[in-house]
Amino acid sequence: MAVIIRNSTVNGDMWNEWATLLNAAIMDSDAQQNNYDDLVNALANVQKSKRWGEKSTTIGGLGDYMVKDEGTDAAKDYFAEGYSKFIEHITFSKSVFISKEMVDDNQIAEMKSRAINLVQSYKRTRAKLLSEALTKSIGSTKTMTFGGKSGIDIGGADNLALFNSAHTLKNSPRALASTLPVGGITGDVLPNVCETQSNLFSNAFGSNSTMLNRLANIMRNFKDDGGEVLGLEADTVVIPGNRPALEDMVKKIIGSDGEVGSNNNDINTQRGKWKLVVDYLWTPASGDPYIIMSSQANKDLLGTRLYDRTPLDVENEIKTESRNLVYNGFARIGVGFTNWRHVLMGGSTDASATTLT
Repeated sequence: MAVIIRNSTVNGDMWNEWATLLNAAIMDSDAQQNNYDDLVNALANVQKSKRWGEKSTTIGGLGDYMVKDEGTDAAKDYFAEGYSKFIEHITFSKSVFISKEMVDDNQIAEMKSRAINLVQSYKRTRAKLLSEALTKSIGSTKTMTFGGKSGIDIGGADNLALFNSAHTLKNSPRALASTLPVGGITGDVLPNVCETQSNLFSNAFGSNSTMLNRLANIMRNFKDDGGEVLGLEADTVVIPGNRPALEDMVKKIIGSDGEVGSNNNDINTQRGKWKLVVDYLWTPASGDPYIIMSSQANKDLLGTRLYDRTPLDVENEIKTESRNLVYNGFARIGVGFTNWRHVLMGGSTDASATTLT
């Protein structure tokens, strides 16, 4: 993330000298990789944007190759358009001041701290926006309030919450090209037109690998909008930052040499397969929710997206009335979900969650 700093052309000689020092502190703070940046990079595809918003549409792949007799034409296939999602960027801004008295009293550390915190506050806001969008889009919840603004869209491309028990296929499972009617496809030609898929479950993580393995298998068998099984491989467990017992159990299950919770001398089939991400900005009041994610599917499907429309832009100026040096930070960010198949939530207390028996 690159911060842009613009100095006021009317700053006095005294402030020009101090602004140079404070600007260097800001640039140094921005260059330091911290936990906020790590969290964002672990959960989202970070991209740039040059528009006021970004629209994405998924396209289903082709079906299987068909056997062709000698001398005959190849069977015709088609690309099926999936759901579309528009992500609108949100504007964020904050100001801090460095008082004339601080300069007079030579409070260098305090001045640098205020300047640095302008950057750290932005990085935290950026990570928190992503974390809350990801962890609040559950069941029937498709909007959220953030930073004093209500109605922020956090729904998925299929007009459902990211985590939902009834995701529908945009297109019915593919039919053989030879069965397609003249003039196009009709709903009753293809089977399972109302097939739904769930990525929201109430089942607890448990004290062994049974549920983790079962949910990973469910993700592996998720189908695309054309009805084809995707074969996704889950490799990441995301948990809240205020669940130490859950964190301890997850570490045991994914890191122990032997099978956890068993006296059998069996190997732990989950060891080395998983990465644990503790989202310390996710602090649910109740329950023990957790998220299973395929990092590769997140990249391939562009599932979770964070757009840096305008990177942090900092300007400074002197206020004549107070003699203070004011720093203002400005940025625009967009967050949204093009696809839902890269993530799955367990341990949900939402009434609509699927319960595995």
